[in-house]
Amino acid sequence: MRLNAINNIIFIGFMGSGKSRIGQELSIKLNKKFIDVDSIIETRENMKIIDIFKTQGETYFRNLEKNFADEIKNSIQNSIIAVGGGFPINIKNIIELGYIIYLDIDFDYMIESLSKVKGEIEKRPLLQNLDIARNLYNNRRNIYEDIANMKIEIKSRNIDEVVSEILTNLEKSL
Repeated sequence: MRLNAINNIIFIGFMGSGKSRIGQELSIKLNKKFIDVDSIIETRENMKIIDIFKTQGETYFRNLEKNFADEIKNSIQNSIIAVGGGFPINIKNIIELGYIIYLDIDFDYMIESLSKVKGEIEKRPLLQNLDIARNLYNNRRNIYEDIANMKIEIKSRNIDEVVSEILTNLEKSL
């Protein structure tokens, strides 16, 4: 099987781990379509994720994710898909959607990195209280690891290094 023969590749990980940026770069390398689930939800709802949480609530948002998971399963193929940090917790059958790559980022490193970019912390509803966010991070790590086909450490690495490691690991696993 060739790399391009892999159907969907799903990036999971905590918010701020680089799923979208790394997914976009990998999509270019593999000549696959890139899909960012959160961006599509924002476009469809005509509001930012933080505003969906504020006005409609987290349950409403999680239902939107479930609906999109059904779309992936039924009609999206040969794509690189970045999902939100809670998606794998909310979607019990995520392994049916594609090959799962977990981007593992250290919590403190993630906060430090996001803090360098104006508005990055503020736009993430579940980072508004860092103590709660750290507990959420700790609770999700094992879930991410359990469902992942591949785990990639992110700390202090540039996108090219991460994408190169992913490509190497994909070639070995096929």
